[in-house]
Amino acid sequence: MLKSRTLFFTISFFLILPVLSFSQRCGSYHITHGNFSENKFYQIHKEASRSALFVKGETSHMYLEVFNGRDYRISITHDDILGGPIRFKLIDQEDDALLYDNANDNYTQEFEFTVTKSRMLIIEISVPGSSVGLEKTSQEKGLFKKDTEIGCVGVLIEHMITPRKGF
Repeated sequence: MLKSRTLFFTISFFLILPVLSFSQRCGSYHITHGNFSENKFYQIHKEASRSALFVKGETSHMYLEVFNGRDYRISITHDDILGGPIRFKLIDQEDDALLYDNANDNYTQEFEFTVTKSRMLIIEISVPGSSVGLEKTSQEKGLFKKDTEIGCVGVLIEHMITPRKGF
């Protein structure tokens, strides 16, 4: 009984290890590969900045609460295997109004803005392409072709108090 349990945990560990190592690599991708602002007044918004594992064709949402009187900078970085460019949108959560779409800005991977009204935003991240992960490769239930085009996407969010202008 003890041997079968040990064998089960050993096999489980080696099956989960690749997923864990990829997830851990992505966990701080926005820090290790981030495109930080040269403006010394910006600080990393640690609670809001995130990284995640994506497949081609995937779209995901994250939330960002922004406050009146602050400037924000959002920059996107990603693994080359995902292709590019990564599309991102800023959407007002209250009324689903589209506030910004980088597709209308030559797919720039950074955006700076000033907030004049506190609100909750949705950041929609879309990776171009299509995933092969949903194609069945066998008649057996639940067996899918492994998606090999996976990579990290990092969303670095920086903020600062909006500077006063003039005298």
